[in-house]
Amino acid sequence: MRHQRTQVGLGHNPERGQGLVEFMLVLPILLLLLLGTIELGRMFLIFAEAASASREASRYGASVGSDGLGGLRYLDCPGMRAAARRMFVMSDVPDSAIAIAWDHGSDDQTFATCAAPPSPVEIELGDRVVVSVTLVYAPIVPLVPLPPIPIVSETARTILIDIAAGPTATLGGPAATETPTATDGPSPTPTATPTGPTPTATDTPVPLPTDTVGPTNTPLPTRTPIPIPGNFQVTVNCSNGQVHFTWDAVPGVHYYAVYEVMSPPPDRQVCLTNKTRCDYSSIPLDGASHTFYVVAYVYSNRSGESGLQTVFCPAG
Repeated sequence: MRHQRTQVGLGHNPERGQGLVEFMLVLPILLLLLLGTIELGRMFLIFAEAASASREASRYGASVGSDGLGGLRYLDCPGMRAAARRMFVMSDVPDSAIAIAWDHGSDDQTFATCAAPPSPVEIELGDRVVVSVTLVYAPIVPLVPLPPIPIVSETARTILIDIAAGPTATLGGPAATETPTATDGPSPTPTATPTGPTPTATDTPVPLPTDTVGPTNTPLPTRTPIPIPGNFQVTVNCSNGQVHFTWDAVPGVHYYAVYEVMSPPPDRQVCLTNKTRCDYSSIPLDGASHTFYVVAYVYSNRSGESGLQTVFCPAG
C-alpha cells in the first residue's frame, strides 16, 4: 500500500487582512469617543471647581468674626480668595479671575469692590458679598477647532453683621400667642317641680365660665449701649506731620475708628483698627488745626463719640 503525503503551503490569509482593515476603520471612532469622554470630564471638573470656589469664598466673607489679623471677614479680600483657591484641583487661577464685590441686596448694582473696599460703617443689614469666579476651558487635543470657553460661577450671600435673638423672636418679630376665647356653657336645664295638678317648669341657671387671660408677648431684650472709648489722646510729630492716637480699651468691641472733623460734614475716617492705638500717615504742615475723635464698633453698631482732640503744626 502506498501512502500519499499532502503538504499545505503557507499562503496569504484573506481573513487576517480583512480584520486589520476593519480595525483601522473603527480606530478613529474609538479614539474620538475616548478623547471626547476625557474632555467632557475636564469641562465638568472645571465647572465644579468654579462653583465650589465662588460658594466657599462667599461663605467665608458672609460669616461673622475676625480674619485672625484684626480685620473683619466680610472685608478680607485675601481671605476670600484663599478660600476660593482651596477648591481648585486642576486650575491655576490669578487674582483677576476671582472678582469680589458688595451690593445692597440687588443683583444689578454693586457699591464697592476689592479695588475700593467699603468701610465697616458703609455695610448695612441686608448687604451681600458677591464672589464671581471665571475659569477657561480649552481642549487638550484640538480634534474640533473650538475656541476657549469661559465658565463663570457667581455666588452672593447676605453678610451676618448684626443678629438679634430673643426667647420668642421669629423672622417677623416677637411671636404672638393666641388668647383662648371663652366658650358658652351648657344650656339651662329646666327642672319640673310639682305644685299641684298642673306642674310648671322652673329654670335653674348654670354659671358660665369666666374668660381666661392668655400669656402676653415677651419683648426682645434691649440692646446694651456700647461704652465710649475714654482717655483719647492725640500727639503729632511736626517734623513729618505724623499723628499718633491712643485710647482706653472697651470690652467686647470688635474694632475702633478714628475720624477727623470736617467742614462741611461728613467727617473723614482716618484710622480703622482693633487695637487701642493707631497712626495717621501725615497732616499738612500748613499751620491749620486738625480735630479728631474715636468711636467703638460692635458689628455695625457704634458707640458715642469720644472727646475731641485738636493738634496743629506751624506752617513750614
